Amino acid sequence: METMTCGCGEDQIPGVLARGVAALALTGLTVMAVTACLLAGGLWAVTRWRDRASAEREESFFDGFGRWEEEQAEPPLPRGGGS
Repeated sequence: METMTCGCGEDQIPGVLARGVAALALTGLTVMAVTACLLAGGLWAVTRWRDRASAEREESFFDGFGRWEEEQAEPPLPRGGGS
């Protein structure tokens, strides 16, 4: 039994499909890698911004003065039945 081909390149279809699927897979992997890098960079930037903002808020030049006065104050007398 002899197969008839029309001469339109149908014998090349499997190769074209294979190359197309490979190109699609590589494109998908590339897009996912770039997206992951962008998300990681954005997360790093937001984390760094939040850490810097909280560090500026928490540390003040005058913070130590209040703690020093509390440490220097005499402890309160105990309540209740002493003599």
